[in-house]
Amino acid sequence: MVALVVVAFRRPRELRALLAATRDPGIEQIVVNVEGDSQVTEISSGMACRNVILPDNRGYAAAVNAGVAASTAPTVVFSNDDVYCTAAVVLGLAKRCNDAGIVTVPQVTDGARSALRTIQAALTVRSLALEWMALPDAPVPALARHLNVEKWRQPVGPELVPGASAVMVAVPRDLLLEVPLPEAYFMYWEEAEWFVRLARRGVVVEYRPDLTVTHLGGRSVTSPEKQALLARNAVRCLRRLYGPRAAALGWPVTVAWHARLVVTAAARVALLRDGTASAASRRVLCHARVAGLFAALGAWREIR
Repeated sequence: MVALVVVAFRRPRELRALLAATRDPGIEQIVVNVEGDSQVTEISSGMACRNVILPDNRGYAAAVNAGVAASTAPTVVFSNDDVYCTAAVVLGLAKRCNDAGIVTVPQVTDGARSALRTIQAALTVRSLALEWMALPDAPVPALARHLNVEKWRQPVGPELVPGASAVMVAVPRDLLLEVPLPEAYFMYWEEAEWFVRLARRGVVVEYRPDLTVTHLGGRSVTSPEKQALLARNAVRCLRRLYGPRAAALGWPVTVAWHARLVVTAAARVALLRDGTASAASRRVLCHARVAGLFAALGAWREIR
């Protein structure tokens, strides 16, 4: 009924738990083994999963597309390897996707089982300025009453949404072959471009809070490399979707966004007594934010 495509990159323990929890006669389990990790191969073989080996790391989108090409089921659920859910969730996402011919995404919780806000606005210069640059991730109650901010939404029932983070996504296989995840990003923003291209074809995305997965990694991981990719790829995504003019308008917005992140991170470091573990972690975060700002300044190269 459904192919579960798991992109695996050196997380054997998490991978084993996900594969064990989603074993079901109706689920074709496919592991995309990025860089051919021997532990991943051993787990895949021991659990009778198809093991698709990629000799090098070409990014999340390339790994998903390779897994889709190896699948045979009419519906694909693709996922990170640091995700945990049951077979019932995978089958539930696939059933709704298959019945309605739409894309479905689950509710995502963190390791403490607190729901994360994963809905995303369709990327435009305006939404980049409002939802990424101007407003914090956490809702501001006084503003939420007057602004429709997609990233602050947390529906309690199934709703159509413009897009979401690609922690786990169910999609008809034929559609994913026609509109594959774009491989121009390595990581970050590929799902933003993909959801816009789906919308242009009239494909809708449904958020399902009744189907929940736990993301054990996710937003808690911040590194200089991640921040640099977030900055550069925002401008690249605007250019690929709308052309050089939109990228030129979006570049200063991206710079302002990452400048705000640097100022916020630096202020938090200044307010803590030096020598504490929290102060050290916040200095690491500040270093990552600075890397993102420098990458944003250099992202003008993505305009053409």
